[in-house]
Formats: sequence, C-alpha cells, structure tokens
Amino acid sequence: MAALASLTQLSSGSPVYESFYRQVDPENTGRVGPTEAALFLKKSGLPDATLGKIWDLADPDGKGFLDKQGFFVALRLVACAQSGQEVSLGSLSLNIPPPKFKDTSSPSLSSTAPPSEPLWAVRPEEKGTFDGIFESLAPANGLLSGDKVKPVLINSKLPLDVLGKVWDLSDIDKDGHLDRDEFAVAMHLVYRALEKEAVPSVLPSSLIPPSKRKKALGSIPAAPPALPASPPPPKDSLRSTPSHGSMSSLNSAGSLSPKHTLKSAQYAVNWVVPVPDRGRYDDIFLKTDADLDGFVSGQEVKDIFMHSGLPHNLLAHIWALADTRQMGKLTREQFALAMHFIQQKVSKGVDPPQALSSDMIPPSERGTPVPSLSGYITPVGSEIAALSEMRRDSSSSVGSGEFTGIKELDDISQEIAQLQSTLAFTHWNALREKYTLEQDIRETEEAIRHKSSEVQEMQSDLDRETASLAELEAQKQDAQDRLDEMDQQKAKLEDMLNEVRTKCQEESQMISSLQNQIQSQESDLQSQEEELSRARADLGRLQHEEQQLEQSLTAGKIQLETIIKSLKATQDEINQAHC
Repeated sequence: MAALASLTQLSSGSPVYESFYRQVDPENTGRVGPTEAALFLKKSGLPDATLGKIWDLADPDGKGFLDKQGFFVALRLVACAQSGQEVSLGSLSLNIPPPKFKDTSSPSLSSTAPPSEPLWAVRPEEKGTFDGIFESLAPANGLLSGDKVKPVLINSKLPLDVLGKVWDLSDIDKDGHLDRDEFAVAMHLVYRALEKEAVPSVLPSSLIPPSKRKKALGSIPAAPPALPASPPPPKDSLRSTPSHGSMSSLNSAGSLSPKHTLKSAQYAVNWVVPVPDRGRYDDIFLKTDADLDGFVSGQEVKDIFMHSGLPHNLLAHIWALADTRQMGKLTREQFALAMHFIQQKVSKGVDPPQALSSDMIPPSERGTPVPSLSGYITPVGSEIAALSEMRRDSSSSVGSGEFTGIKELDDISQEIAQLQSTLAFTHWNALREKYTLEQDIRETEEAIRHKSSEVQEMQSDLDRETASLAELEAQKQDAQDRLDEMDQQKAKLEDMLNEVRTKCQEESQMISSLQNQIQSQESDLQSQEEELSRARADLGRLQHEEQQLEQSLTAGKIQLETIIKSLKATQDEINQAHC
C-alpha cells in the first residue's frame, strides 16, 4: 500500500508532514540519510525496536536512505504507533492525527516555514568519539596538520581521490589544517563513504559546523593540500560496518583510530599476525570489550565476524582455532588471531589451517605447557596438572616408606594417602565432567543462537513477503479498479458508436433523397433549357422580322416624306394658281 499511496494520501493533506520533511532535507535533494532520519525519528519517544521496524517498512528495498515518500511512510507509522495502532503497512490507510515530536523546533499546523538553521548532521555521541581521536593526535593550538590526519584517513582504506575530496570539504577555512569541528566533519564523511554513500561535491549546509556557518558563506575555495602518496589499500579489506546505514563508533570500524594503547612492541616474538594489523585489531578489541574484562564473547564479536560474509561453519572453525583454551571467549591475542584468519580468507582466499602451528600460537601462551585435547588446550589442563602434582606430593610425604613405627598411625597415614588420591581423582573426574557439561551447554547455546538467528531471518523474510503480498494485493486491486473503469469507458464508447451509426444511416437516407431531388431538378433544368433554346430561336426570328419591319418603316417614312414634299409643292402651286 505504501508503494502505491500518494504523498497527499500519506499526509492526509496536512502541511505538517511537508514541514517535517523540510527539516531533514532542507536542500530538497529527495534523499534523507540514515543519520538525519534516526536523529529526527528518535524525538518521537518511541522505543528503538519500534523505530527499527518503522525503518524496515519505510525502506523495504534496503537502500539505506529514504526518499520523500519513504519518509512520509515513516512519519505515518510513527503516528500509528503513537495512536496505539499496529505498526504495519495496513495501518497507513487509517485516519489518525499527525505524529508528535519532543523537539521544540518541530513544526505546527500554523508554521510551515523551513528552519533557518538546519541541525548539524554530526550527532553528539559521534562528536564525543571524534573529539577523543582529535585529542589523541596531539593538536597544536587546536589544529591538526595534514601529516597528522593522513594516517587516520589512509587507514580507512578509501581511494585517495575520495580522501582528497574529504579533506577539501572538511577544511572549511582553507587554511591547510583541521580544527576540532572540521575533523568531526572529515570523520563523518569517511564513515558515510564506508557505508557506500557518495561523498558530495559541495558540503551540504547540514554538515557545516554551527561555528563555521557564517564564515562559510564568504569563504573562497582554495586548493587543498595534497595527501602524501600511499600504495592503494587491499580491495577487500575487512570492515565491520553496521547495517541500515547506522553509525558505529570509530574504533569499531577497526581501521581509523591511530591511537594504539596496546603497543605492538610487546609482540617481539615471531607471530603469524602481521605487526601493522595488530594495533588495528587491538583497537577493535578494546571497543568490543564493553565490560572491560579482557575478553570478548561470541555475542560481542558476532556482528564483526558475520560482516565478513564467510560461511557460518568456517567462522565456527576460526573461533575454535582462536579459542585455544576453549573458554567460550577470546583474549586480545586470540581475537587478533581470529581476525587475521578472517582477513586472509576475505582478501586473499587463504583457508584457515586445521590446527595451529607453532608460529600461530599467541605469544603469551607459548611459555605455558598445558595438556591438550585434540590439538586444543583444555580449560582444565592446568588444574589436572596441579592434581597430578598433589598426588605426587602426597605419595612422597606419606607413602614413600617413611613410617613412624606405630602401626595404627602408619595405617591411618596410608588411608589418608589413599583418600587424598581418591579425592584428587574424583575431583579430576568432576572437573572433566564439568568441562564436558560446559562444552555441551556451549554447543547447545550456540545451536539455540543459530536457531534463533534462523527464526529471526525467517521472520524477517516472512515480514518482507507479507509486505510484498500486501503491495501485490494493492496493485491487484488498483488494476481491477482500472479494469472496471476501462469497462465503463468501453460501454460509453459503444453507446456513442451506436448513436453515430444511427446518425450515419439518417444522413445516408437524406443523401439519397437529395440525390433524387437533384436528378429531378436536372431533368426539369434540361427541359427548361430546351424551352429556352426554342424561345431564343423564336426571339431571333422575331428580331429578324423586327429588323425587316424597321427597314420597311424607314422606307415608308422616306416615301411619305417624298409624298408630303410633293403635296406641299402641289399645294404651293395651287395657292399660286388661286392668286
């Protein structure tokens, strides 16, 4: 449903959703990163588990960021959770009020203007970690030169052109040095790059430290100091970056911290783990050892091991090799050995050995001869040795032939020696049974963890399939609605076609009638033309006769005039005769 619902449907026409979005994406890039989304959604006060489920539903494709529609889906699901509704795609169609956030800068219905000062993308907890690294590099007058920052950037294993861009963006003042805030920006960009996010060409306003924002407006770009050349890092370098784009602490990435509190000089002996890698593995160990007991459990390093992408059975074999004392947890050296085996397999394809050779055994364990079981040192080996020593001491002190001469005391001493031997043997058996039970418990717990992981994966798959099914159902319903609409349009078009056909028939009949009338008129016209021709012939004849009559009349007039003249002359003669 979320894939087909429009932004207007998700927001129910409320401008609050648009205002929320402008807070997390003030540049209107159409992309909300995991850090910005997490910082904003945490202000809802919902539990992390609920927010994680909301993220998964809003980002079903696992892109690691939210577009505008995905962010609206997340806001809608937050509103569902705050209203007591189920957090699922099916709840998106419910009529619920907009979500509420604790931050005072959250927009209201009457205020939709975007904030003039966007939040800094570097979170406070990240800033604290970055500040600790900054101080460890011994800044001079609050500034770090490029030579001091270079090892930290190089250890990230990112390409040099990317690191050069990171430096250029981070050196906001363009003075060739990084202060505390600029260094935090550099570390933030490095982690974004490690999480497969592109380094921006221009530093976004949300990444400009608050102390630099006024200065950044008038800053003039300058050429960044070039990072010293360095051979390209291994392509498949192992990194323990978390999923869904979340930011882990700096040392947990296992590659960036230059602060090695455990000096590599202590590894003076020949050991298979290379010296350059030991400090890096020690940093990961120190960060992973949350309870500071000097050991890391399988649960603590599971994410790091699983992120390598190696099969479970191979990781289990590597753990068995590194856990030389079968304690169910690893020391610092054992952890470094396990990380070395994983690194060798990931980057070079070298399989771990079936058993440890002499140069693979951690240096601190080489001077302690301990009985082994199937190639691995047992956790009860030292106790078995102590018990054997105790039996030898008992035999030498009591059963060595030094008698007191008093039979009763000698018998009692002999019984005590036998009891001590029996007790030691019983204690040894109890320890062996304890170790066996602990081993069974560990295997059972591991099997349970595997089953739980499989169940969680199956549940995740089921949730994804359910979401996909819901989307398909929504698509099917939408297609059916469109088909019904097309059927209605087809019926209307058929009615219009029938009307057109009727009109065509009427027009055809009218045309036929007109054609008949035309033919009749043509016949009448022909007869009239014939009559006109006859009339024209009669007219010509009459005109000819008229001409003849006019000629005759003209001749008569001439004769008349002649006669008149004659009469006049005769009258004149008569008159003269009378006189």
